Amino acid sequence: MHEHRTVVFFINPPNSNDVVSDSGSNEVIVANGAQHTDWANFPHLGILSLASYVDSFPSFEASYIDGVLYPLDVIVATIREHASRTLAVCLSAITANYESAIRIARAVKVLDARISVVMGNDHFTALSREILEHHGELIDCGFVGNEVYTGLRDYLRDQQQNQAHGIYPGSIRWQSGRIVADPAIREDINRVVEYALIDRTLPHSCTYGRNFTLRLGRRIFEVTGRMVQKGIPVEIGRGCIKFSGDDACSFCSIQYGGMWKNELPSERAWSVIHAAWKAGYDYLYVTADELPLTFARLILAMAESRPDWWVALPSDERPVLVGYARADGMEREHVLQAMLDIGFRILFVGVDAGAQQSLQALNKPLRNKDPIAAARKMYEANRRALANARKYGVAIKAGFVLGHAGMNEALLEENVATYIEFLAAGRDVIISADIELLSPEPGSKDFRYLSRPDEADAIADSLGLRISARSLRDDIASRYRDIDIFDRETAIEDYIRALMPELTKARLAAARDHVRAACVRYGIVIGDSL
Repeated sequence: MHEHRTVVFFINPPNSNDVVSDSGSNEVIVANGAQHTDWANFPHLGILSLASYVDSFPSFEASYIDGVLYPLDVIVATIREHASRTLAVCLSAITANYESAIRIARAVKVLDARISVVMGNDHFTALSREILEHHGELIDCGFVGNEVYTGLRDYLRDQQQNQAHGIYPGSIRWQSGRIVADPAIREDINRVVEYALIDRTLPHSCTYGRNFTLRLGRRIFEVTGRMVQKGIPVEIGRGCIKFSGDDACSFCSIQYGGMWKNELPSERAWSVIHAAWKAGYDYLYVTADELPLTFARLILAMAESRPDWWVALPSDERPVLVGYARADGMEREHVLQAMLDIGFRILFVGVDAGAQQSLQALNKPLRNKDPIAAARKMYEANRRALANARKYGVAIKAGFVLGHAGMNEALLEENVATYIEFLAAGRDVIISADIELLSPEPGSKDFRYLSRPDEADAIADSLGLRISARSLRDDIASRYRDIDIFDRETAIEDYIRALMPELTKARLAAARDHVRAACVRYGIVIGDSL
């Protein structure tokens, strides 16, 4: 490849439903990203972090594009404008946007086949071999898991120098007629984030800021008394306590790679927060998958080492930190106090289910010899979460999941009633709520229940819940083997047919809308198109 190619695009593709949906269809749509309360409110940390890292090397010029804000034609037109100088297009593929990613890859190869197409993120990690089998002519290299920075840098350098057969940690690709994979290596969390990249190629910041203000700004002020203007995700730790035993919640499709937990030392964590604050961000969304149980040591260390710049700020000018917490994590009062001491004012709490049996079906409790007792403990922790939030002066962003293997009408009604009871009791501390139908994403246990009937039998037997006849589940499962593209709406409907025979997608959607209506009554923000 000619030496003057230096541009590397990092793209979060548009939601595939926005690109390929039939606008005239009367189908019940439940996988609508715009109905999530944080949809299009913040920059995409994954592509921003990778773009910043690559841009820090003088031989590369990174470009950031978020397809949540820009449609496919604008993205392709922007690549076309820079095609003669473009070395690679890197695509962040989750299940919701994977089909769009393939469309971008195809367009890039039509523009200039010499441009390398690189893919990563959860969908690619979960289905990397299927994707390369089906689309090897479009995807030159892919990366699995999270520890991909060194490998990507080395791959881009070799591409720039027309060397194509090196070792690139974390990569998987076709080579000499076969798929080869290079093992990942342990890496520190990237601390190089260049916020100017957000608007370098296309303007993003104004739209993020407007959406954030319209959706959440007023409600955050009502509940916390803080007026915040501008949000950004920051990474100081990565992982979840559930990953330590490879025991993720059933719906979780996060592909964490070779390191179930990774964190910065406390002083470096504070430097990440300082850099974001200096860049004008006052609402910092800490992306770790769970904080008080997984990163207690880091949080306590940060509380003991608050830097001078932070201490000198008046309390109402310090950045507001926002992060994830399990309800049982909120029981650790010394950690919750430390979180408060370093600026956490809002916690995302995945309540997820209201019935004990549903919590067990979603594999929500921590692993325990007595799963029924563990589910009861988790249920009680969910109920105490509101009291703990009030005691420590933190607000809650609540998450609920509707559906699981074996859910029936009685369990659905119990979950909905419990959700509404929780919302009513917490209207003074709950900022927003996201109520989603379970989507069986590749990499999750629920996808395995859909595509591997033996595993569905095992979970149903352990719960004592009924699922559909084996013949129907075998037929449905056959549609999800060895494929890389499928319609999420159809997958949700197939999951319901296979694993919730008493229910329908329309019934679950109506239940979701009932809970969303309760949120509106109580003044709790829900996601909607802006």
